[in-house]
Amino acid sequence: MHGIVHKTLKEYVVDLTDDETWDTIVERAGLEPKLYLPVTHYEDSEIDAILETLSAMATQNRRAIERDFGRTLAPELLSTFGAHFRRDWDLPELLDAFEDVSGNVEGATDGALLPDLSCRHESDAAAIVTYETDRDNRYCGLAHGILEGIVASFDADATVTEPTCVTDGADACQFRVDLES
Repeated sequence: MHGIVHKTLKEYVVDLTDDETWDTIVERAGLEPKLYLPVTHYEDSEIDAILETLSAMATQNRRAIERDFGRTLAPELLSTFGAHFRRDWDLPELLDAFEDVSGNVEGATDGALLPDLSCRHESDAAAIVTYETDRDNRYCGLAHGILEGIVASFDADATVTEPTCVTDGADACQFRVDLES
């Protein structure tokens, strides 16, 4: 997984708690302490171990933690990969371009394994974003939170729901983005 995810997860945990708690999570997860660099790739197993340990320590559902973390991660992703989309786009334009933006980021980032993203509009005020990944852990909660964080970053008045999910037997996760008028 891209280092920006690991780096931001550490910042997320430290912001909510402190450096000592982060160190405890890393130790309990059985990981070696390290400095996460945003341009390096790390194993998904590290994120999984940290999220599982954090979930156990916080006695909170891992999916809820992923979703909350995704809201924090979204602005970092938009900043890091801002060269791959136009800054004057509004939210619907970015959603429409997800497939191209994702492909451009994957092509420009050595070793990146990004999900397949697509968007279709049900109306002027509703879009369906399809999220598919070949990763062992699907990170559906993280995807949901990232979409919510993108909505917030665009200062859009919209809600994100997940009508279908792979954990419920669907072929892909689908998120509905309803724009308020």
